[in-house]
Amino acid sequence: MTVIEWFKALWPVAAVLTAFGVRMEVGQALNRQRLRAIEKDIENAERANEKAIEGLHARLSRHENETNRYLSEIRNDIKTLLSRN
Repeated sequence: MTVIEWFKALWPVAAVLTAFGVRMEVGQALNRQRLRAIEKDIENAERANEKAIEGLHARLSRHENETNRYLSEIRNDIKTLLSRN
């Protein structure tokens, strides 16, 4: 058999192997892209959670300040009432 006859006989195998190799590379590239997108989504979710926690802390401190102010007013009123007696 000559080289040309070998090529004629084996070109479908070479084409299938080439297509399989290309498919593997494309699949790996798509997986890397998906992983990067997932990592970005995770980072965005973490940032959103941090902002939500900061907002919650701000609201809690505001409510604590208001409660302390109300309690000090009540204390002052009690002191005023007790001093009248």
